[in-house]
Amino acid sequence: MPESNESNTFSISPSISILVAGILIAGSIVFVNRYPAPTVDVEQPTTVVNIPLPSQSDHRMGSLTAPLVLVEYSDFQCPFCALIHPTLKKIVDESNGKIAWVYRHFPLESIHPHAKPAALAAECIAEQLGDTGFWKFADALFADQSKMSSTYYAQLATQFGANKNTFSACVASEKYVSKIDSESADAQKNGGQGTPYTVVVGKKLQIPFSGALPYAQIMSVIKAVESRQ
Repeated sequence: MPESNESNTFSISPSISILVAGILIAGSIVFVNRYPAPTVDVEQPTTVVNIPLPSQSDHRMGSLTAPLVLVEYSDFQCPFCALIHPTLKKIVDESNGKIAWVYRHFPLESIHPHAKPAALAAECIAEQLGDTGFWKFADALFADQSKMSSTYYAQLATQFGANKNTFSACVASEKYVSKIDSESADAQKNGGQGTPYTVVVGKKLQIPFSGALPYAQIMSVIKAVESRQ
């Protein structure tokens, strides 16, 4: 089914919005139950990838010196990305510095027309406000994806403290398109076919998982990587 256009999104009544949100959540539950995390063979993991290692150029929560890093390839318009967002945040918060989180772009443009413009806006906010501004923007979009629009991105940029004119010029220049495309290509080269696509990066190996998996299943992948450090 084609995506609703922006005007239709904003014209939906509150009661219908609640119903749609419920359907998305229910669908997410069905998804993770139907497609559980694969069992990871600790001795001989069946799926190992080789994505670019996290660096200072990444948007991250936590330290790059953490023993494990969750590298998430994500799409701001993806409902499953919104679902996993608080779960990954919880895992990092509970790790006491042992796990960091990196966000990389993987906008699915064929089905999510707002995803790439949102990614560009996020980069332009980060240009002025660093990772603090980037994560505030991500939190705001994943909290309510129905608001996604260029007007809303500019509103958030100003609200967070960015210069509106500088932000607008940055977005118009599309200066970060190559970065977004490169990160998307890295995801696809390493088996990413949809979002979210997350790779648990350890010192000796990287193991990916797909979808908005529950906390316990994500932790099982993390422990498999941790045991091979």
